[in-house]
Amino acid sequence: MAPEPGGVAPGLIEHPLRRQVVGEMQLRRSPTYTLPARIIQIVRIVEDRKAESVALASLWPDLDPAARHAQRHLGDHASFGWERHSEASTVTLVLTGDDGPLDWNPPAEAALIEGLPGGVVRASRMMLVVDDTAAEPCIASAGFAPVQLVTCHVRSPSGGRARLWTDFRIHDDGYGRMVVAANGMPLADLGRCVQRIEELGNYRNLALIGLPEARGAWSELDGLEAELEQVGQALAQGKSRDDILLASLTGLSARLLSIDSRCSYRMSATAAYARIVAKRLEQLDADPIPGYQSLADFTERRFQPAIHTCAALTARLALLNARATQFTALLRTRIETHIENQNARLLISMDSSARMQLRLQHLVEGLSSVAISYYLLGLIAYPLRAAEKHWPALEVTLLEGLLAPVIIVVLILSMRLARHRLVLDDKPPHSRP
Repeated sequence: MAPEPGGVAPGLIEHPLRRQVVGEMQLRRSPTYTLPARIIQIVRIVEDRKAESVALASLWPDLDPAARHAQRHLGDHASFGWERHSEASTVTLVLTGDDGPLDWNPPAEAALIEGLPGGVVRASRMMLVVDDTAAEPCIASAGFAPVQLVTCHVRSPSGGRARLWTDFRIHDDGYGRMVVAANGMPLADLGRCVQRIEELGNYRNLALIGLPEARGAWSELDGLEAELEQVGQALAQGKSRDDILLASLTGLSARLLSIDSRCSYRMSATAAYARIVAKRLEQLDADPIPGYQSLADFTERRFQPAIHTCAALTARLALLNARATQFTALLRTRIETHIENQNARLLISMDSSARMQLRLQHLVEGLSSVAISYYLLGLIAYPLRAAEKHWPALEVTLLEGLLAPVIIVVLILSMRLARHRLVLDDKPPHSRP
């Protein structure tokens, strides 16, 4: 039994994520252009995805709300593409054909993509032409700054060499401008090359968003590092109270964690975007042209220092957090040592008190033995004196004198035996002899 179109074979049990992962591999397909062509691309940071969906639905009623990539033809010579990234969205307008002269005036279709919600981080216009000769009028009208002009050859795997011109500036219309001459590069390779050039610019700007945040956090870390150094010196000198030092370290750690929490996502995103930029630059395999900046030169001189600043911020945050943690651990160790010493002194004092109480108890027991012996001897004296009335020869005084030490010794021994039994009863059963 054959499966229905778009269905699944009856015996095939699909994983729930199969369609999603296969669809992921279909994103960012390399387009094929008919020369000459004009490409307008806008990249936005979108915070309100719901507003974006509403705006796209007004332009594209049949767009799937859950889609991440879509393509729509606006006629025989125009197409509109949209793609959703993790924090940004890209819209691309492609106009092909040679209906008229190539110029930098905004086409009527540009209004479709300029009004979408989100903050624009990159907007570019690109002219694709057949060769260097066809590129000359586009370059002349682009208004490139000669000092900032970047031009080089970019290679394709098949060996084709297209040429790129740009100055990476935002022009009066709010767009950057680029001109690319195919110079015989196969159209399939040219599409991949143009896609990499666009992604190089897009991810470069997305990466550089982290630079202002890194600079702002860097000045905050200067103050925190100075405070942390003061606390460290106070900890080493031992002139401040431990509770005051601990409160200072806790406050510094909280502020460091706050900066780390605020910056970690952006710095991680910057590092990820920078890796993509490096990969795209490697794939373009740009050949410099004598007398001009190449893509590699421009990136190395301006982009890499910014990325190194963001990476340095991440490393500095980790270092300060580790230093604050070490200071806190040292202080807690010192506090715990003080507490242990206090407990030891307290135990010694308690032991001395217990020994003193034991001596007093023995003294009291001795006095008690004497007192009890006195009363016992007095009790015994009554019958002896009564017996003396019947037996005058009985020496009661002598008997009392003889009995007195015996009674005292017996009473002392009896009390010690009773105390020994009490001590034995108080011990655990396994420790008794």
